[in-house]
Amino acid sequence: MEMHHRILVVMSTLLLGFTPISFASAFSLEVTPSSSSSSKTPSNTSERTSRIAIVGAGAVGSYYGGRIWESVRSISSTNVLFHLRAEHYDHCVENGISVTSIDGDFVIPSDELLAYPTTEDMAQSFTDDHFAAFDWVIVALKSSSLDAVPQLIKPLTSPQTRVLVIMNGLIEDDLIEMLKKEQGLECKAVYGGMALICSNRLSPGVIDHSYAGKLVVGVAYSADADDDGYCKWVESDKEAITELFEPVKPVPFEFEDNLLRGRWWKNCWNLPFNGISVAMGGITTDRIVGDPSLRQLAYKVMDETIATANADLAKHGFPEEDFLAEDTAEKMMVFTDTMGEYKPSTMLDLHARKPMEVKYLFKTALNRATDLGVPVPHLETLVSQIEAFQRYYKLY
Repeated sequence: MEMHHRILVVMSTLLLGFTPISFASAFSLEVTPSSSSSSKTPSNTSERTSRIAIVGAGAVGSYYGGRIWESVRSISSTNVLFHLRAEHYDHCVENGISVTSIDGDFVIPSDELLAYPTTEDMAQSFTDDHFAAFDWVIVALKSSSLDAVPQLIKPLTSPQTRVLVIMNGLIEDDLIEMLKKEQGLECKAVYGGMALICSNRLSPGVIDHSYAGKLVVGVAYSADADDDGYCKWVESDKEAITELFEPVKPVPFEFEDNLLRGRWWKNCWNLPFNGISVAMGGITTDRIVGDPSLRQLAYKVMDETIATANADLAKHGFPEEDFLAEDTAEKMMVFTDTMGEYKPSTMLDLHARKPMEVKYLFKTALNRATDLGVPVPHLETLVSQIEAFQRYYKLY
């Protein structure tokens, strides 16, 4: 058990990264009235109500959003609102959200759940219009929905809003550029988050958390930073996100100060194990580590990923002490050896014939290696196979 704990601690440093780019000049936000809304009304008191929006409350969003709700449930001046779509929304309005977890089960009853089918409805849910924007907007969507993020969060933001995007892949350049171009969208800071968790939505409103659960976060963009250098942030950005998750005891939280390094570190797991799983038609991780040929292939993809990561870090001016260590691949393999019959997210999408995160999870990493002149023949072959599955089944 002690060795297992050390392995989890090692893996807890994985996270996402974003490129901080200045947002364009913003304009006043006008929200178009909507005909549908939740039957519940958020708490409104004479004092300022803290507002947290969970946008995309699926397997990951429902878990982390639910844990935040659990931690502030007794605080009348804090509201946690959930953006739910389609049948997930219909079910949860009637039945609430139920989560089974290795860290303790919990239920958000339907009479306490603040659920909304659109973010416009969330924005109009308060009567004190002077404080209509949210303090925090937490986005938990797959990267295949990245282009929808700016318009989804726009009704919820203000110059004081902080945005946390929990998402896989190298999304930083495109996301910040999209936010920059969205007129009327302002925020205090944008954070990148990586969920080190095995969490699945078993059915609408029913979530199962079966393994790990750490959340690692770093700053992607800060309005208070002196310049727009790569991954720049100020101490108040760190303090704000730490304060948000400090009371959320079931969630191990860690702040990471170099998002680019962290993003590539996480890719050292995602690229080989999500990649080989899909390239083999959808197999669990235990079959990858248990087969000598596939295990060796995973090592080769990790080596190529580490070489690309360090070249990318060097290009952005980071010192060698920020580079991925030589033993990164071995630590990833040891961690996966303990994972059991885990079904990677891209494998689940393939089997369910849902859009796969090919562009940002795989293709962008391959393109970056090409631009940097790093040879990655094994990764290139994996991506070709994954793209073939995507085209054949039209999983866009």
